Amino acid sequence: MIDPRHLRGLASALALAAAFTAALPASAEPARAAPPARVGHAAQRAGSGQPARPARAAVVLPTALAPDAAERAAPLASALDGLLSDTAQDLGLSVDLEGRAASRSPVDEAELLERARSSDRLFIAPSLDLRGDEVELRLALASGGARSLRVRVERVERDDVAVRAAVMLRDLVAELDGAAASPPPGEEAPCAERCRGRLATPARSLGKATLAANATLYGGLVGFSIQRSSGSDDPRLLYPLLAVGAGIGLGGAIIIAEEWDVGVADAWYLGSGTWWPTIAGHLIYQGRFAEHAEEPIEERWAAGLIGGSAGITLAAMGLSLGRMSDGGALLAQSGGGLGLMLGGLVEWAARGDVQRTPIAGMGYGAALGWLAAAAAATQLDVTASEVLTVDVGALLGGLGAAALASPLVFDAPTEAQQRAWVGATAGGFLLGAGVAWCVTRPAAAGARSAGPSWNRFGLPMLGVIGESVVGSRRAPALGLGWQGAIP
Repeated sequence: MIDPRHLRGLASALALAAAFTAALPASAEPARAAPPARVGHAAQRAGSGQPARPARAAVVLPTALAPDAAERAAPLASALDGLLSDTAQDLGLSVDLEGRAASRSPVDEAELLERARSSDRLFIAPSLDLRGDEVELRLALASGGARSLRVRVERVERDDVAVRAAVMLRDLVAELDGAAASPPPGEEAPCAERCRGRLATPARSLGKATLAANATLYGGLVGFSIQRSSGSDDPRLLYPLLAVGAGIGLGGAIIIAEEWDVGVADAWYLGSGTWWPTIAGHLIYQGRFAEHAEEPIEERWAAGLIGGSAGITLAAMGLSLGRMSDGGALLAQSGGGLGLMLGGLVEWAARGDVQRTPIAGMGYGAALGWLAAAAAATQLDVTASEVLTVDVGALLGGLGAAALASPLVFDAPTEAQQRAWVGATAGGFLLGAGVAWCVTRPAAAGARSAGPSWNRFGLPMLGVIGESVVGSRRAPALGLGWQGAIP
């Protein structure tokens, strides 16, 4: 007989130790330090030990004006000339005032490229045009030996012209420097250079919400389990334990997501290790030990804590082997569910009595099914659609076989008839899963050309087969069809 004090003490220790420390996803990458701010090319070369190269000569041409805005934008163009000259010097360029022209007429771009090719200087050609209350600012940069211009065009408010002009010139020069410092073929550039110019970067810790939801719910369950396993039903103890447990779970999830890059699949894989072993612990104790215990309710909650703590620890060990895929996370969840059903069928077959709920068998099946699937998920490369197809095939096969063999359990069936019905159900379950796996598995290289495929005439399709239109209203038409090539 199990000693309640020993069982509750072991459950509390495992829950506190494993649930909030061993659950750290070791596969997630630690946060990297942010790259240092880019303060200039000279500072980077000085830090790397490379000798500073001479400043490049640049010519800032007078700001060109559109004919209809020559008089109104002349003061703004004069101020922009001085601003761009100062900005170019701040960017490490040596401004050559001798190459400037006095005209503010638009510069011919082909002529600008020709001038750049014939010298080793940079030519910066700004232009302005008035568009209502806004100013269209255009910057063109031509470098020596280049075959094309680098251009930036923006429409800004009059008060923002100075700021946007400085930013646009900085971006043009930085882009030119990045192209000049591009790595040789076959060598990958640093991320700071490689990712420049992207509109969006992947978010970090995409599984934060999933991890937080699972941790908060499980933390509340831990508090409730501790209260129930202690034998107390005082609400003054229950609600503080629920709040503390949920708060610790939520806070721990936030810290973990900030410290490690937790993906959605990682969070769901860890969640499978939380819930299925907890369910298995409750079922195994209720079906196997409850009738022999003095305090079955209290000890059952303690058994659930032990199962959940062990599951979190094993799931964390699985994540330490590498990142988890979406298919792997779904495989772990599926293993617990299918194992629960198979375990119940096995107990029914052993007892020969389908009228009695197979609680212990479902618990053992959920535990062993999750453990086998979680271990396989760390080694197999499967997709979520493949796992889902096998699950649907297993369920349809089991339900179909159970329906066909249902006459065996009508009226007053014998133990042999009940076992035959259970065997037929289990056989259909496994047959459906096997057929679904054969249909979804990828073909080997050259398999299609080696011979005709068994499903070359197509496969049945269940879903949307058309559309019903009545006036302006549309609705999908659901049905059964056949999809494939006509021989």
